[in-house]
Amino acid sequence: MADWILYLIVRLEAFTFRLLPLRFSLWTARAFGSLIYYTMGRRKTVAYANLRAAFRGKYAPAQLDNIIKSVYRNIAQSYMELLKFPQIDDNYIRKYIKIEGRDKIKKSVDAFGGTGVIFLTAHFGNWELSSLIGSDAGYKMNVLARWQKMEKLNGYLNKMRGSKGANVIFKQNAVEEILDSLNRKEAVGILSDQDGGKKGELVEFLGRRASTPKGAAHFSLRTHAPIFPVLIVREHGPYHRIVVEDDISVMRSDSLEKDVHEILQRFADVLAKYVTKYPGQWLWLHKRWKSTPTKYVLVLNDGKAGHYKQSLALSRLIRKMRSEKGYSADDTLIETAEVKFRSGAARVIFDLGSKIGFGIHALSGCFEGESYEALRSSYADYVVSCGASLAGVNLSLKRELGAKSLVIMKPNIFSVKDFDIAVIPVHDMVKPAKNTVFTKGTVTGLDAGTLRGYADKLDEKVKIKKDKVIGVLIGGDSRDYVLEKELAVQVMDEVLSAAGQLDAEVLVTTSRRTQRAVEFALKERYGKADRIRMLLIANDGNFEGAIEGILGLSDLLVVSGESVAMLTEAISSDKPVIAFMPRKMKPGPATKIERSVGNLEKENLIKVSEAQALKEDIVHYMGRKQAGIQGADLEAIRAVLGKII
Repeated sequence: MADWILYLIVRLEAFTFRLLPLRFSLWTARAFGSLIYYTMGRRKTVAYANLRAAFRGKYAPAQLDNIIKSVYRNIAQSYMELLKFPQIDDNYIRKYIKIEGRDKIKKSVDAFGGTGVIFLTAHFGNWELSSLIGSDAGYKMNVLARWQKMEKLNGYLNKMRGSKGANVIFKQNAVEEILDSLNRKEAVGILSDQDGGKKGELVEFLGRRASTPKGAAHFSLRTHAPIFPVLIVREHGPYHRIVVEDDISVMRSDSLEKDVHEILQRFADVLAKYVTKYPGQWLWLHKRWKSTPTKYVLVLNDGKAGHYKQSLALSRLIRKMRSEKGYSADDTLIETAEVKFRSGAARVIFDLGSKIGFGIHALSGCFEGESYEALRSSYADYVVSCGASLAGVNLSLKRELGAKSLVIMKPNIFSVKDFDIAVIPVHDMVKPAKNTVFTKGTVTGLDAGTLRGYADKLDEKVKIKKDKVIGVLIGGDSRDYVLEKELAVQVMDEVLSAAGQLDAEVLVTTSRRTQRAVEFALKERYGKADRIRMLLIANDGNFEGAIEGILGLSDLLVVSGESVAMLTEAISSDKPVIAFMPRKMKPGPATKIERSVGNLEKENLIKVSEAQALKEDIVHYMGRKQAGIQGADLEAIRAVLGKII
């Protein structure tokens, strides 16, 4: 029924518009294309993502939207011209269609003593009209087409194509017919710019590898037929320019695979040149890179080292899991975009705007200039972020690029169900969902081997001499807590007293949040302490891998509890962790940090200790075996990642 209805509609359109002037018909088509763009453009996200990946910031978002609108308008005009095919005669061709490069065909064919010829084209301009090059060059033309499901409509449209003398060959029975046509010294027209699937040849096209059907190359190599890329450019309205490019065929060598690749890469290079120059005339709406092995992972960075490390670890896990599926490490490209809001208020405005559907570009004023440019120019197949402040940006990029979104930690005002994967610490108390995995530690790429590597590098610097090592991670002030020098001194005295009893050495690091007064007190009091093998003041000079090295070398960790991220990172090392709490700034109900730390203690992941009891607890917990948190977390994350990789 649908076939008959559409067939009758198309017949009515053809009858009507053949009575109307060409220019009016094309104006109507352009208007209809714009209407489709605004009301039914379901493929706009695919097109937008393709354009972003290909041009990486060359065009502003509004320009990309205009390119996509041009695509819809061009398709509508091409359809209108197809309906008018029976009216295209020699006068029409002389008036509206200019052909360049005819001489290339004759020279190449004459050089081989007369052969069939392959015209390779793409969904570019009005590709239906490009078939006119066959009769212009004196060839009987055969065009390759896919049989559509609606037989009545399909038959009518193919009748239009055949009205100019072209014989339509359907892909289901194509091989023998194409070979016969070429052996009869006829011309064959083939569209070769759609995804070639798993069996296609990978060529570089607009910055990414794209799977391309191999058929045209094989036909040329079997019959010695030259291959001419033929592209038709719509100059304006009904005026077109058909360009015949140089023969891209090759002399057959000992390597068929090499020859096929060379031919298809040459065509991809020619097409890329036209698409770059006339982006509004190529069919960006289809998934040209559907089968590409190259995937981009975009890591959003909020400037917090702990958050960034977790996002980077998850991104590297994606790369590792793809490698396990047979992809090379270079097939997964990890890029970073720093996200800087102009202010806290700007972030709130962005989150609220994003929540109701506004995108990054509508809310561009919320970002600092360089940060917005980085986001505007980015492309991703996977977007990874950690922390509440980036959740809205993550979702906006997901909608804009059609990417998979992965969030770590509770995503602020957004639902975890909005993301493809949510990795949530158990202490965040989020309602379970199918896309959610709960972890007891942080997301880390530090398996036992990697952690050992960091430990060995740090050991080269500090030269550990004792059998036992205590690691101390001192944080700083936060929204609800203040870490004063008196507490820091008391903690260190207890740690050193325990180290003396255990005959252990101590590794200490501060954070960038640590007060200067605390740093000064630590340097003055403990800078030359015998058992302290390292006292690293982060604000004076840090080095990559310091924290990881401490986690790897230590047998027990003492951590300030104002940062749950720092605590869970310590937990992920699978070492005993003792937490001490800085002074709470305001009395009152339990803070989120207090509740989270309490939950970690209930799970037996940490021991919360008063400063004056630290020595006793360190001695008691030294050497205790942990439950292998990291391995369990990693296994859970891998299970849910496997669903989207």
